[in-house]
Amino acid sequence: MLSSNLNTIWGICLSIFPYFILAFIPVWDQLRYSKKIVALVGILCMLLNIVSVILIIQLFPNWNNLRLFHSVFFLLLYIVVYTATVQGTPSKLLFVALLVKSYADFIVYMAKFFEISYITYVLHRVYVQSSYSFYFNLFQCLILLITYPLIWIFFSKKIAQVMRTINKAWSYLWIIPLVYYVISMAFAAMDVTLIAQWQFLVFNIASFLGFNLIYYVVIEMLEQSEKNVVLTENNEMIKQQLGYQSDYYKKFGACIEETRKGEHDLRHHLNTVLGLIQKKDNEKVEKYISELLGNRLSISDVLYCRNDVVNAILGYYVNTCKKEAIDLSIATQVPNDLEIDETDLCVIFGNILENALEACCKITNSNKFIKISSQFLNNKLYIAVDNSFEGTLRLKNDIYLSQKRKEEAGIGMLSVKGMAKKYDGEASFKAVEKTFCVSIVLNNR
Repeated sequence: MLSSNLNTIWGICLSIFPYFILAFIPVWDQLRYSKKIVALVGILCMLLNIVSVILIIQLFPNWNNLRLFHSVFFLLLYIVVYTATVQGTPSKLLFVALLVKSYADFIVYMAKFFEISYITYVLHRVYVQSSYSFYFNLFQCLILLITYPLIWIFFSKKIAQVMRTINKAWSYLWIIPLVYYVISMAFAAMDVTLIAQWQFLVFNIASFLGFNLIYYVVIEMLEQSEKNVVLTENNEMIKQQLGYQSDYYKKFGACIEETRKGEHDLRHHLNTVLGLIQKKDNEKVEKYISELLGNRLSISDVLYCRNDVVNAILGYYVNTCKKEAIDLSIATQVPNDLEIDETDLCVIFGNILENALEACCKITNSNKFIKISSQFLNNKLYIAVDNSFEGTLRLKNDIYLSQKRKEEAGIGMLSVKGMAKKYDGEASFKAVEKTFCVSIVLNNR
């Protein structure tokens, strides 16, 4: 068997290292510092834990009375380190930290049950309570090997995904794993003879599975809530798209009707011009032709690019900007045969132009402008929109917050980011002085 200190080191490493990794799985892309620095901080905390336990055991051989204080102290230390090294909402990070702690406590009490049962009923020896014994650590390893892959999948798939959601429920969801932690603290005060009972095993497994079922249901509800918000926003964008297309086709129909009238009257106009020429009245000829050109409705007035959907959206915002005295500059190149879904184009162009329009409408001075440009190069669509704005933009965790929903990210920006990700592209937002800049790249797949 290993020496007491080696067992202690082994046990503490088992009680920290797997859970340290687990806690950072959903937030690898939200670190404030490099992964090396975060790993170094974790190792230092683990060393501090090891040294403190060894010293306490040597100074206080019967340190069970200090165990609760020691556990709470290091839990708070790890939570502080976790929230300090990860960018994110404190309530979300606290939820993850306590969720990891609940799994760690489950492993500890399961290992303790099997340790006591094995020594008592298999080795037929009297169990003597000790910290991080060989059998306790061995059972920890075995239980981790069985359960860790499933928990890893749960954290990497479900928890990582739900961490991206924005919901007021996060403010109090951390209470659920906190309740489990309080219950587990009661286990620590139980007599070893009670822990060795099969009822304790059943209760520990049932409570752990029950709480995890609650976590799963809550996560599903959060994901569904986020999907409903985005779906509602996209439905609104589709309604706007239909409005854009309706205006566009009305203008296009007016052009066709005007062309028909022109064709019908063309013979009469030519006869009139011919008569004036025969009379050699050049002044009247020029005047007559100028009037004809001035009354013409040019189709070029409603064509901004070759893509019908984007053209309809641009036409709508051209008229709106004229009413709001906003200087709208358009230089767009969007082919009509893109592999990008037209509904997605509507979501992207509609959202960024709507946000730009709302920002300009809030400006009190005359410096109101929107510049939109796009190019199609190397099978990629590049979109850039710059607009003026007033006031202060709120930024939280590198995400601009909505002007409509307090302390929540703008749905329009989230939708645009989602569309960019869908087409293996990217979307970036930044404010430079009093100009808000949006850059989007989409792969034409």
